[in-house]
Amino acid sequence: MATGGYGDANQRIDYVFKVVLIGDSAVGKSQILARFSRNEFSLDSKSTIGVEFQTRTLVIDHKTVKAQIWDTAGQERYSLSFSN
Repeated sequence: MATGGYGDANQRIDYVFKVVLIGDSAVGKSQILARFSRNEFSLDSKSTIGVEFQTRTLVIDHKTVKAQIWDTAGQERYSLSFSN
């Protein structure tokens, strides 16, 4: 069973997941974040400038899980560099 909410600041966290949403501009990254973190969805949204951050704490199988989700601007706003 999963429950959502913003959690208590003194709550023990069993797991922390850090997720970065990347992709082309206007594909719905911000809407995924809004739906997951605030249970909101809007057809009228603006482009993300830079990076936005949200968290949500869930209880899954009696474990407290904190999701930290970063929403990036579309790929045209930044460049990624990967090295081997």
